[in-house]
Amino acid sequence: MKNDKPLNHRISYLLSLGIIIKLIAETASQIFNPFLTIIAAGAGISAVALGSLVGARSFLGLVSPALGILSDRIGYRKVMQFSLLLSGTGLLMTGFSKSPVLFASGLMLTGLGQAGFIPSIQAHTSSKLPYEKRAMGIGMLEYSWALAGIFGLMTAGLLIERFSWRVPFILIGFALLIAVLLLFTLPESERQQKTDGNEKAVGKISGLFHLGENRRSAWGAIAVHGLLMFSSMHLMIIHGGWLIDEYGLTPSMLGTVALVMGCTDLSASVSVSLFVDRFGKKRSVAIGLTGMVAGFLVLPYLNAGIVAAVIGLIIPRTFFEFALVSNIALLSEQAPDRRGKTLSLGSAFTLIGMTAAASLGPLNYYGIGLRGLTFISMGTSLTALIILLLIVKEVNSERA
Repeated sequence: MKNDKPLNHRISYLLSLGIIIKLIAETASQIFNPFLTIIAAGAGISAVALGSLVGARSFLGLVSPALGILSDRIGYRKVMQFSLLLSGTGLLMTGFSKSPVLFASGLMLTGLGQAGFIPSIQAHTSSKLPYEKRAMGIGMLEYSWALAGIFGLMTAGLLIERFSWRVPFILIGFALLIAVLLLFTLPESERQQKTDGNEKAVGKISGLFHLGENRRSAWGAIAVHGLLMFSSMHLMIIHGGWLIDEYGLTPSMLGTVALVMGCTDLSASVSVSLFVDRFGKKRSVAIGLTGMVAGFLVLPYLNAGIVAAVIGLIIPRTFFEFALVSNIALLSEQAPDRRGKTLSLGSAFTLIGMTAAASLGPLNYYGIGLRGLTFISMGTSLTALIILLLIVKEVNSERA
């Protein structure tokens, strides 16, 4: 049977190009984690000041719901291209900067670009996949997060050591500008946002948060997204300090642990793409959350040696990635005519969760220790599980 679809409109091409571009963008997002002090010294600012700038960059992600509404109205691809244009320009400004002001301005532009690109590419991919294959596609797209941690940061480290801290910023910036052009080879999203009577009745601000008839379930899934991120990052933000305190790990050893975590993320995303569509999205999120609760419960008892401690980290981290990616697929169909807005709100709530975890994780670790730290993470994971089971519905609008 003749296939009359152009090659560049096929799902395989969409996913392949999406993974490559998202890998490059995720590398730019993660680059400060291992190299913050080196970049700060090169830019002529303190590590504390750079940490504050990175936090401000992340805070700009709160504009993502507004960009999500825009993507529903004008098309996901257009917002992806605009976002990559911002990110690429910002990275070049940062890489070529000769003053802290230009450096900071470029960093803020990359934050705005990241806020629009990630939920838009998730929405675009979701809109092109039938619901029965949604988790497969989203799971494959999220390979990019793990691959950026494994290969992207490794390459960035080699470039920094061989040349300068500026080189990764400049190369990634040019790559993202090229990606703007490559996205023209993808089809635009056909489905546009429809404004119903209820949404016309509410004000502009409240309309930003209106998610249609299934709003209760949609908001439940969004809340689960934020709680998932807080539960994991509350531990992961300080896990390096814990391993140094308890076992005296060196930076290179911590790098090895980071590599293991990246492989863990990849295995979880692969599992989502292989099994979740057949098993069910909501059920898969429930399994991931249950595994997180169990993992946080046993972690303090595994704090008896470095190998056991790393295994203790792997358990909740694996189930977290499995639950998070499964929930993206579940969230993508909660309000299909507002998919960009819904996924953007999910992204904003993950940012809120990350921000809270970054503030409370170190404070709680030094105040109440590892056991208290994991108890809080276990409690928020359990809360997310209860919300999922009682409020969230798995919706397949394609069968309606």
